[in-house]
Amino acid sequence: MGELFRLVNKTQHYAWGSHETLAHMRGLSAPSDQPEAEVWVGAHPSAPSEIDIDGHKMGLDRVVENTPDRILPQGVENFPFLFKILAIDAPLSIQVHPTDAQAESGFDRENQEGIALDDSSRNYKDRHSKPETVIALTPMKILTGVRPDHEVQEIATAFGLSWLADLLPVNSGKELLAKIIRLSEGDAAVALEETLDGVRTWAKTHTGGPCTLERAAELVEHIEEKCPGDRGLLVAVVMNLLYLEPGDSAFTPDGQVHAYVSGTAIEIMNPSDNVLRAGLTPKHIDTQELIEVLRDDQCAPEVVRANPDDAAVGKFSLWDERLLLTRIRVPASQAVDFTFEGTSTLLSVAGELTVESEQQSFTVYPTESLLHSGSDTATTIRGLGEAYVATYV
Repeated sequence: MGELFRLVNKTQHYAWGSHETLAHMRGLSAPSDQPEAEVWVGAHPSAPSEIDIDGHKMGLDRVVENTPDRILPQGVENFPFLFKILAIDAPLSIQVHPTDAQAESGFDRENQEGIALDDSSRNYKDRHSKPETVIALTPMKILTGVRPDHEVQEIATAFGLSWLADLLPVNSGKELLAKIIRLSEGDAAVALEETLDGVRTWAKTHTGGPCTLERAAELVEHIEEKCPGDRGLLVAVVMNLLYLEPGDSAFTPDGQVHAYVSGTAIEIMNPSDNVLRAGLTPKHIDTQELIEVLRDDQCAPEVVRANPDDAAVGKFSLWDERLLLTRIRVPASQAVDFTFEGTSTLLSVAGELTVESEQQSFTVYPTESLLHSGSDTATTIRGLGEAYVATYV
């Protein structure tokens, strides 16, 4: 039988976060004093969870470093994933993550150049890729990849975007993104003004117009409200805009441009902090490095739901065959049997749940979590609520 431990997770106070979502999930008064953007579950050194182990509270990163055999599966050197809750009030930065090879090369190069890990101009914080999957907890809007050619042309024509029409045709999504990102500051300013004017002129006479155009117009106004004057809007206009319903998931591979626009979600990813940004942010933007890591194929991902979707326990397949995500829904007056395997974290997102094994019992509330390690552990989960379990075996 394995072990279960209680974790205390850190909250990240990024500017795009909500003042209400996480407070409401925790049953606390809202609004919060600071924006609360993310809850991190894992051993990432930027915000490691705290673990209650052997009567002591320690950072999970320290425990993994000092006693890896107690926490990690055999042959694994680092905590294998980072698990998050996202509470999005304003769009996240438009960003891309590198492959393992790109991350290793970039990390070593910046070390040789003497760029400190905490330097704001640093692109590579570690040697790892960062594929990620997001699962919507509420209705959610995300930008990912580049629209098909006919949609880009439709938007350019309907809104009168001469700057965009002049960039067409292109041979790939990467080529179009590179052209937009390389616009001079002067040309970008003109393009921004033309985009806002074009969208507002179209909206005056096309209420209830084609879905693609109406949603694109709403997106432009939303981004301008939340990130006024940011040239990242020009990139956002050509990106696929997906509307996710609760329970929908979408995968973002290395090299895919993406940004989350609104909503609340679970996110699971490789434990990396390598981000190349393209806009909607005051942070460092390295245009050339960003273009280097872009993949040619920028297609929209398939939207996937848990399998089975209507059962108490549903599973999501992920990019790594050793990594699995499970959704657990516990109805009132009905227990759910669940077996923890390998290195797992349970993260509660709704209600009150009690997790009982033969020797241990824990009650968790939204944003709280448990860690499992060791051999398989059979548990019974009671209460009324919902949780997600990330498992690496």
